[in-house]
Amino acid sequence: MRFFMAVLVSLLLSACGGYKPAPVYANEVFENPVIIKVKLDPEDPSAGVYLQDTIAQLAVNRLNLVVTKNVNEAKNYIVVNSYAINTSPANTDENGNVIRYSVNAAIKFAIKDKMGFWSKNIVTNEYVNVPAQTALGSAEKEKAAKVAINKALDSFVVAVMERSKKFKAEKVEAMKNEKSAESVEVAKVEPVAVAATESVEDISVDTTTPVNSEEITPVESENITIDGSGSETTEPIPTKEDQIFNAEDLQDPLAQTRE
Repeated sequence: MRFFMAVLVSLLLSACGGYKPAPVYANEVFENPVIIKVKLDPEDPSAGVYLQDTIAQLAVNRLNLVVTKNVNEAKNYIVVNSYAINTSPANTDENGNVIRYSVNAAIKFAIKDKMGFWSKNIVTNEYVNVPAQTALGSAEKEKAAKVAINKALDSFVVAVMERSKKFKAEKVEAMKNEKSAESVEVAKVEPVAVAATESVEDISVDTTTPVNSEEITPVESENITIDGSGSETTEPIPTKEDQIFNAEDLQDPLAQTRE
């Protein structure tokens, strides 16, 4: 029995070996402190206030980030430049009366993290059943909107986790490329050293042979630079996600929300 339990525990641990909690992913992506800003829509400011408070709670409680209100102190930020709460009929009865509404939350994020700027547009729905020939009340709509917003923030956490995995994969690839470049440099240097040694041995055996300095010069494929101007630098290719916002928005999304 004990053996069976030990095997069961080991299997469970191995199955969970690849699991990492959300704060681990978030701290790989974000540099603290982080600022949270939501640009309030004059037509629906209550949804914006709820959204900002909920994002701040998510950042602290679920992502273990340090949140600041000081724009100048913030190293990274999560900004919502626009959001919209819309309702539309979802189902009707046999008489054509609306008996179910869809409450839609559309949120547009602009984020700056360790990797740079990126954006995420998230749309979620919540459904509300109503009696026939009854309009959707404001209280019901607000409650459904909050549920839809929380669904959107769940999707945002998933996006952060995917961002972290991408960040880690790029670092691993960069390390591989660096090691590969070092191996190439070593392969280039070693033949030159051997050639130089052979030239010296030839001189010691046969002093009548003139020394040809060209024999110990670097091969043509080598790039020799003194000021480093010949070194290559590869800029990261912008992803489709990075190009959603235009350059002005990406430079300083906070400028749109500063008072």
